[in-house]
Parts: sequence; structure tokens; C-alpha cells
Amino acid sequence: MDSLINGIKKLINPDKICKICSSDECCIKRFQKNFKNWTSGNDDIDKLIQTTQLSSHRVEDKALEWIPYNKLYDIKHITENSYKANWIDGNICYWSSVDHNWKRQNQNMIVELKKLNNPKNIALEFKDEISIVYGITQDPETKDYIMVLNENCKLCKRICNAKYFQKNFKNWTSGNDDINKFIQTTQQSSHRDVDKALEWIPYNKLYDIKHITENSYKANWIDGNICYWSSVDHNWKRQNQNMIVELKKLNNPKNIALEFKDEISIVYGITQNPETKDYIMVLNENCKLCKRICYAKYYQKNFKNWTSGNDDINKFIQTSQLSFHRDVDKALEWIPYNKLYDIKHITENSYKANWIDGNICYWSSVDHNWKRQNQNMIVELKKLNNPKNIALEFKDEDKAYGITQDPESKNYIMVLSYKCKLCNCICNAINFQQNFNNWTSGNNDIDKFIQDTQLSSHKGVKNALEWISYNKLCNIKHITENSYKANWIDGNIWYWNNFGSDALYSVLL
Repeated sequence: MDSLINGIKKLINPDKICKICSSDECCIKRFQKNFKNWTSGNDDIDKLIQTTQLSSHRVEDKALEWIPYNKLYDIKHITENSYKANWIDGNICYWSSVDHNWKRQNQNMIVELKKLNNPKNIALEFKDEISIVYGITQDPETKDYIMVLNENCKLCKRICNAKYFQKNFKNWTSGNDDINKFIQTTQQSSHRDVDKALEWIPYNKLYDIKHITENSYKANWIDGNICYWSSVDHNWKRQNQNMIVELKKLNNPKNIALEFKDEISIVYGITQNPETKDYIMVLNENCKLCKRICYAKYYQKNFKNWTSGNDDINKFIQTSQLSFHRDVDKALEWIPYNKLYDIKHITENSYKANWIDGNICYWSSVDHNWKRQNQNMIVELKKLNNPKNIALEFKDEDKAYGITQDPESKNYIMVLSYKCKLCNCICNAINFQQNFNNWTSGNNDIDKFIQDTQLSSHKGVKNALEWISYNKLCNIKHITENSYKANWIDGNIWYWNNFGSDALYSVLL
């Protein structure tokens, strides 16, 4: 700090002209002349005040000053280490060339007094202060050094949410400096929008804690979330008392910003399990966007139950799942390789296979799991050439279900809808093909003949044959030798919707 002061002093030439202002009316000259007329009794504090004054070429640069304690009156305790008082003189506003002294404003103004915890490192305390700081004083009885602050927020010009939060910093601790700092930063950023501020939530304010999945629990929160500051009660007003919240373990308290960044729920705060010492996020169980438990939330709860073994691929799949709140068809999933069978080579790096599980279609609130359709469906497998740039490879694919990995080659593979090469879409022929495993005539030649007609029916279905179960025929009547009439319960196929049909249709046998 000495070198900084000496450097600033060099800006004043022997003729008392400031090199920056090119004037003999510069404020720092006025401040400098007065250095001999005051002292805090502490070299570090004297140097800090002088440095701010020597940097203030214009008075609006907010230089600090030494404020005698007897210039403060009606001192009242607010919280631990924080007081309110009236300042007789008021703050400096400009230099009077007539009176040869500083002119002041706001005489007898209300100021906030805050104890300096470490006079050896006061620059750090001033750095985090969100109020305008006028100067420093000292309590003659306790010998404590004290910041003299405007009680309003610098940004808002009033006592905002950030100020109310700041006044309460001394009343709680997580026991972890990184977590304290993270919570305090969110609170000091919440000038008008209290919803974005986190808070430290004592663990004994949670009850009826129930396990959901690994590292995830549900509980009731006695207090409920903050909604606004009450000027009557001088405290936060809360809502949703005894609300259900989700509890999720923090994996790395050293890098909590990253964990919060990917969170799609409203986060209320952080708590700590007193037995395990784990730090835990306290979340609204609903999605921030949907205001309910949507598909993205169900996917997120399952992240701990699978891994591709590759961080880039995990991230890509998870991002797709967190992006589709209502449309489950577009989300990818990790597909275990042993869920694929009858794998056949088509072209270089391309195969087809049957997928045992079939694709996700909706979430079952009864079973608490995903419901699936198209079990044993045919899918196309296409090798991922560059797992570092998978977004580009998926960009040109019409319908992708997920990613898998060949355990032998270690290649990562896209699992895609099996498109028709002729139509470049999922046509009737593909839909027929997906169903080949669900029927047989018991005769290979007949199976082959029916399948060939179906594989030729790309756009129309009139020429496609199907295998018709005998129990789907009723009211069978003899007509002539080897000829019968019957009613066909299902009726014939006429379009794809898991193939629609005309029911109870008369046919000739």
C-alpha cells in the first residue's frame, strides 16, 4: 500500500498541479493537506483511508474519511456487530473555495455501523460491502474499529432484500467457508427477486425424511420458503409451511456452483445431515419451467442409475433428457448392449438389431417407472465416429432412441429408428417388419411369402398379406368344396396406427 500511496503522490508536481486533472483544484490535493489533522491510531487503517482519498480526483469518487466517534449519536443495536446511529456532520459533497473547507450534506443522517473483524485485512471486508461506505470510526470503550455505512444499498438506493440478508450473515453458518460464501453471494445478488436467494436451512427444520433414490430424499420443511421482508416484524415472511421438498446430496462442496447450474428445480437452500456430515441441497420437487414434476424431473432422478463410462456422452444424453419437459419422444437414453439381440450387418458401420425393451412412451405414476412400447422392435445401430462431437452426428438423424456401447470393440453406437432405405422414412414396410417376431404360420415358405408382400408395401397396404389367427374368424359356413364364408373379427389393415382395421368383416375362405 505504501508504494501505491507514493505512486499517487508523484502525480502531484512541485507546482501542486495534478497531472491527471491538470488543475490545482484537484480533490486529492485538499485531502492530502489534511492528512496531518487526523489519525485512526492504526497505520493500516490510516493507509487505507489515505489511499482512497488520493485516488479521488473528483469527490464523487467516494473517498473514505476518518469519522470521530463523538460525531455519532443515538446509537442503537440492530444485530450482532451491527448498529444504527445518527451522524452529525453528514457526508462530504464538494470543496468550497469560499470557506476553504469541505461542504457537507445530509446532516444528522441515519447511518449503519458495522464492526471491522480484521483491521489487518480491511480491504477484503470493504470489497464485499453492498452499501456506500463513508468512512471508519472507533468505539473509545471497546477499541473496535467500525465501518460507517449508508444504510441503503448502493445499487437500489434503498434498503433492499440484499441488505436484509447481509444483516443476518452473523446469525448462521454452514461450518464450511465455500458454502457460506456461495449462499451469501446469492443473497447479495437478490436485490429485488428474493426467489433466487439461497438460505442455510437447519436440518432440524426438516422432518418425515424418506429415501427416494441413491442420494435423493423427500422431506417436509417446517418453515417453508421466504416470500418477502416484513417492515412491521423486521423479519422474513414465509409461505408453504410444512411443504414437501426434495433433498439431494452435494457431491463436491468445493464446486457447488456447477451442481446448482444444472439443477432444473427451484433451489431453496442448503442443509447438512448431522450424522453423515453430508451437505444437501433443499429443492422444490417441481420443475422450475413446468411448475410440476415433468418428464425432465423423472429423467434427472434416474441419472445416478446409469452411466456410459464417458463424461461427454453422459452429458449429451442428460442434456437431451433435461430439455424435453413434455415431449418424451425426443429424449435420448443409455441403452445397455445386452438389451439388443439378433444383430445383423447392413453396411459399413451400420447394423440392425432387435431392442428387447422398446422405446419410452410415458411415465407411470402408478408403477413409478417409464412405460414402454414396441418391445423387440427393429432398430438401426450406427457407430459414433467421434464421441467428442456427438451433437454433429445426431444432427442429421430423424429419430434416435439413444446410445449404447459394444463391450468387445468399445465403440459407442447410436440406436436409431430403422428407416426404409427406399422411402428414407419409417414407412409401412418398416412397420410390418417390426412385427415379424410377433407371428408365425409355422411354415417357413408361407412366412417368407407373407413377409415379402409386406416388405414391398412401402406406401400402400392393400397388396400386403398378413398372418390371420384362426380364432379371429367366427360364424364359419360351408359354401362349396374347399370354400367357406366367415366373419373376420379384426377386419383388414387400412393405415398405420399400430395398424387400424375394419372390425367384423365378411371374407371368403
